Amino acid sequence: MMSTNNYIPGVCNIGKDEINKRKRAGIVGLILTVLTHSLFVYFEVSKGVRFLTFIPAVISAIGFLQARMRFCAYYGLAEMFNYDSLGKSNKVNNNEFVRKDKKRARQIIYYSVLIGIGVGLIAAII
Repeated sequence: MMSTNNYIPGVCNIGKDEINKRKRAGIVGLILTVLTHSLFVYFEVSKGVRFLTFIPAVISAIGFLQARMRFCAYYGLAEMFNYDSLGKSNKVNNNEFVRKDKKRARQIIYYSVLIGIGVGLIAAII
């Protein structure tokens, strides 16, 4: 099992508090996804508009993926990491580490958007 106490470039850049924050964001995004889709169905919104369910689905996916991967996409793009209390961060100063972190951050964003689009398409079909 990966330690949650050590920064590993491109692999792990957040500690337990930050991971829990992302889990909560994933849960909120999931609730918003279900609520959005339910309201669209209840108010008989057109199937094309129902695709907009992808927006909260992306929020949910990015939260859960960051928690699961123990990696914050924002921190990765901003060249930071955090194992201290929420809101504190440290600067990544090694160019190779920055490259790896940015690659992982883009990957998380890409996967989240794909998941969101998939959910949006399913919402548009049902």
